[in-house]
Amino acid sequence: MLQYFLKRLAAIIPTVFFVTVIIFGLQQLLPGDAASVLAGENQDPEVIAYLQKKMHLDEPLPVRYAYWISGVFHGDLGESMRIQQPVLDLIKEKLPVTLQLAAMAMVIALLIGIPAG
Repeated sequence: MLQYFLKRLAAIIPTVFFVTVIIFGLQQLLPGDAASVLAGENQDPEVIAYLQKKMHLDEPLPVRYAYWISGVFHGDLGESMRIQQPVLDLIKEKLPVTLQLAAMAMVIALLIGIPAG
């Protein structure tokens, strides 16, 4: 049983790696870059260059992936481009309501599902 558990645990590592590579890759395929979006249209090129350097957009893809995955593992999910707040803070703010909604959905599902068979 322990051997089976360790085997399954070892299979998780490459799976998580490939999923993170796919997520990062899809983010990189989006048109434009985050610095241009944050700076807005008709912005000074120096401002865009500063934002690109700050966000490591001037680095090669493997280096940007390393920065990104390091941030994810340290709880730094970046900053919302829309409202300029840390993403983790936004998640923490909305999590209680999300959990409450999920719990209520589970209760309703059980109340209907158990009698229905």
